[in-house]
Amino acid sequence: MKTSGNIWKNDQGFIWMLVIALLTLVSTQLDIGIFGESKLLIRLGFFLFTLLAIKSSSLSRTGKLVGYTFALLMLLSALAIIRIESSTLILLYSILSTGYMIFILWLVVSQIFAHEVITANKIFGGVAAYIIIGHLWTSMYHTIYIIDPSSFQSAGEAFHTTAEALKHLSYFSFVTLTTIGYGDILAVSSEARILVMLEGLTGQLFPAIFIAKLVALQIEHSRK
Repeated sequence: MKTSGNIWKNDQGFIWMLVIALLTLVSTQLDIGIFGESKLLIRLGFFLFTLLAIKSSSLSRTGKLVGYTFALLMLLSALAIIRIESSTLILLYSILSTGYMIFILWLVVSQIFAHEVITANKIFGGVAAYIIIGHLWTSMYHTIYIIDPSSFQSAGEAFHTTAEALKHLSYFSFVTLTTIGYGDILAVSSEARILVMLEGLTGQLFPAIFIAKLVALQIEHSRK
């Protein structure tokens, strides 16, 4: 793997991945102020950064091609939505976003365990992966909402717009991931409830498995 222009050199990419994942998270909840006004730019920044992360990663050529394909299809569908605001196109974009989040999560985890040496930056990478899991479930919830707007309710009512749904479902995703569960937003349909249960399990299991794996790698490296 080349090191020139490589954001993963010295594991620096994990810090940037954490920062941009956090900025994306915060921007979903703010409609005013610097984050609200820059929401589109932040999302574009996340998209461009992940492309750079794919390019300089240790993934195989086939793995990188999968990532580029998802990115290209997302870009084309986003441009199509600007010209033709169709529910079918919005659904397609949401599905592609879900696939892309899965890929980025795989990318980050792969980079963390690409070498046996454990660094502080890889811990930041684990936190970034955890946040990306929240973004992933947001995309899945949003996809279900587009298919069936009655799948989720807030204060006993369905969301009025897709933008409002995305904002509240992002909040709902991270409340579920961290198993806080305030109960102000409810999953109504069977599909939504299944996803909620799976995210709750993931929120509990991922940190435990991730830490256990890091400890095992560190012990193995120390023995060598």
